[in-house]
Amino acid sequence: MSKSDYFQQTAEEWRQRSAELAAWTMRHMVNRTDVWGRYTAKKYRETGDGRSHAITAPFRDERGKVFLNASSLEKHFKTRLVSGVLGLHSTSADLTSRWLAIDIDLHDEDELSTTRENNFVAARHWYERLVASGLDPLLLDSNGKGGFHLLVLFEDPKCTKSVHKFGRRITEDFQQLGLDVAPEVFPGKPQWHSYGDWLRLFGRHHTLDHYSRVWNDEEWEDSQWLEGHDAIDRILSTRLADGRACEQNGISALRRTICLDFDGVLNSYRSGWCGIDNIPDPPIHGTDRAVQRLRKDYRVVVNSARCATPEGREAIRQWLARHNIEVDEVCEHKPPATVYVDDRAIRFEGDWFEALQKISDFRR
Repeated sequence: MSKSDYFQQTAEEWRQRSAELAAWTMRHMVNRTDVWGRYTAKKYRETGDGRSHAITAPFRDERGKVFLNASSLEKHFKTRLVSGVLGLHSTSADLTSRWLAIDIDLHDEDELSTTRENNFVAARHWYERLVASGLDPLLLDSNGKGGFHLLVLFEDPKCTKSVHKFGRRITEDFQQLGLDVAPEVFPGKPQWHSYGDWLRLFGRHHTLDHYSRVWNDEEWEDSQWLEGHDAIDRILSTRLADGRACEQNGISALRRTICLDFDGVLNSYRSGWCGIDNIPDPPIHGTDRAVQRLRKDYRVVVNSARCATPEGREAIRQWLARHNIEVDEVCEHKPPATVYVDDRAIRFEGDWFEALQKISDFRR
């Protein structure tokens, strides 16, 4: 069988399983549906640098109207065109992640300091570390030329910060393994004001005639790498890491967020506004104990008008440290939260007449 015929046969096997793969991916891997990664068609890639172009979809004016769904994913697994290849964001809007990925890349085969052999040694080493940690990782041959992805999936969304930290800990010995550059860990460091990074979904490669292969660690099997139906069977049978396995590895469960205003909620604000970085007043009585109690069950963040500038955020951090009040983050932007605590908030309870009266009373 020619190389071209073999590629077409593999493509057909992925196409046949596309609905099955799409449903599984939607259920276990999609962190957010409002944005996703997509590779452009070849005709849009001719910029002179020879590189493929990846974009965040959908276009800005379509966001909030068009969403990623199982049909979109099914097209990814069916496609034989590079323009149909998709990627998934590694972090949700509330900074949780359903999976960890380690990307060991080799873009340039002529780069002497990195070889496919070195990459594979590192990938196998980290694969075995993950197995020894009680997890069921997938080791994927991502491009057939020395690039590898390691993937671990969780039963439930986990705190992104803890997932990233675990990934960094697993790969911290990259130099001892002969790699000059640390592999990329997904998710990256969590940021409220960013969609975060995205990783190409397994299946067809975005430039090469290659479909993902899966490492086979069963001694009695004939082949080291599973392809086509066999690779898909291994992906769909992946054991999701349960709470106990995650906890043993320092991967923490989701903590819901409570967002606190600063002036009039934490800071007593007796002197009024004295400047964005001038906070002369003490905390409201009992603030330290209340925040400490909240943090046992929630992720407590602070956001206020002062957070619009680096100076304001730093002033809040220094004020909190001075008064021994510990929070999880001082946020530049108001994050998604279960509860917002604000001294200037009015609760709407379904009655506009009552709400207007509250507003009128509040303004007095």
